[in-house]
Amino acid sequence: MSSYRLGGEDESRRGRYVFDELDDDDIKSGSTVDCLASIYEPAVLSSALQITGEGSRFSPDFVGSTMAAVWEEAGIKASYESYFVDPVYRPNPKDFFPTERLIQFTLKKA
Repeated sequence: MSSYRLGGEDESRRGRYVFDELDDDDIKSGSTVDCLASIYEPAVLSSALQITGEGSRFSPDFVGSTMAAVWEEAGIKASYESYFVDPVYRPNPKDFFPTERLIQFTLKKA
């Protein structure tokens, strides 16, 4: 992994500032809160692409499951979806060379 980012494009909502008071209120009231984590050049990217391409139900994703376990310890249920991101647009869909794994979390009080 060369780097990561917790949060979206807005610099005021990254890292330790990814959640604000409104998110806290939503969690306390039972609503869901979404959160993004970007992992750039993860070590298991090529193997995850190969396994996913073969239609397997297993895909090596250690970051998503680890972060979900940490939130579970804090009393927050985390579900997530993982996506492969190619930062360059190419008109041919076979020319897909992702360098990022984007994990979208949905958080809710357990």
